[in-house]
Amino acid sequence: MNAQNKIAFAIHTLGCKVNQYESERIAAELGAFGWEMVAFSSRADVYIINSCTVTAVAGHKSRQLIRRAARNNPGARVVVTGCYADSDRAVIEAIEGVSLVLGNDDKDRLPLLVARELGVVEPSTRATGESAPSPVPHTRALVKIQDGCDQYCSYCVVPHVRGELWSRPEAEIIDEVARLAREGAPEIVLTGIHLGLYGAGRDTGLAQLLAALVEIDGLGRIRLSSIELREVTPELVEPIATSPKLCKHLHIPLQHGSDAVLAAMNRQYSAEEFAERAYYLTSSIDDIALTTDVIVGFPGETDADFERTMDIVGSIGFSRLHVFKFSPRKGTAAAGLGGRIPKDVKEKRSAALIALGEDLAARFASRYIGKELIVSIERRQGAYLSGMSDNYIRVMCAGPDELMGKLARVRVERREDATLYGRVVGPR
Repeated sequence: MNAQNKIAFAIHTLGCKVNQYESERIAAELGAFGWEMVAFSSRADVYIINSCTVTAVAGHKSRQLIRRAARNNPGARVVVTGCYADSDRAVIEAIEGVSLVLGNDDKDRLPLLVARELGVVEPSTRATGESAPSPVPHTRALVKIQDGCDQYCSYCVVPHVRGELWSRPEAEIIDEVARLAREGAPEIVLTGIHLGLYGAGRDTGLAQLLAALVEIDGLGRIRLSSIELREVTPELVEPIATSPKLCKHLHIPLQHGSDAVLAAMNRQYSAEEFAERAYYLTSSIDDIALTTDVIVGFPGETDADFERTMDIVGSIGFSRLHVFKFSPRKGTAAAGLGGRIPKDVKEKRSAALIALGEDLAARFASRYIGKELIVSIERRQGAYLSGMSDNYIRVMCAGPDELMGKLARVRVERREDATLYGRVVGPR
């Protein structure tokens, strides 16, 4: 324990925004115990690794963090949770120093179980049955509205470790977003494992939820995290096109430009369908940014398949790409496929696609030189304030520190790579 006899805890989060949100809730609840959060590199009494298993690299990083925590304080409790804890529990339990392994289903119980491990009494909020504290807001506050996935893409282990579809009650989400708005969070990100299936099996879906949220007094703006193509419906597009409180940015995973590879991936659309929907979005929503995920090196991917991906990415003109090299995940259909792509070929294709993505990002950013953007100011970076526009461009601007954590109007003057530079001309 630290000098004040408080229990010190540290959390390191890997993976998606859902994991980030869940880590924030854990931290908020442990803070309510009177515990002190410290940097993961510091000496702590409890280390929590909220793990990811979506790629082999993520699993490797999880194991590295576990060993690092044990080195930082050999007497500490090391707790591993998240998707890697579900997919590879035996591997984690075999690592020296691990105290507790909790899958996603037990993540909500983690603070209580850790407190019991240490023999300390949990706070009265838990004893009286009150809900856990919400995460402390910051410039981009995450709100989890949904969990689970039933899509079973052939390369993806997530449905196996995240379980069945589940949606939070609308009233509960509205209450949390309203609280964050009152506390001054300028941007709120709605997140979930399969966000577009929020409300599946109910009368209220994502579009209806957004319609309710934009009516909240004092709300800055709302951003959606990743959403699947077929869930981008006219009912969802209309409020994004018309409400200044909804960010003009959608992250829609393409994954590949070849219909043959998309079929092998068990993606439920064709490349042409994706391109048509992208055109519909750019025609319907002024200044919208489309960002995406793409996988290279999927088993059986030919040079022609890869060129189709390059062609469709270039023709759609995404504002940002996330490029992943295929890695087989145990328990998925793709893990047993033949036609593995050599590592050097995957590296070459990945580099080519990343270069294209950087060029597209710079071109998209160039459109806004001489224009004004609404920017959520996140931090100071040297001589500049740094933030994100509603259409997901990094913006650096001159202005006072008082603007941090607020929305500001910025006139763009120049570009460096995909980053814009300008000056603050007023509040939103």
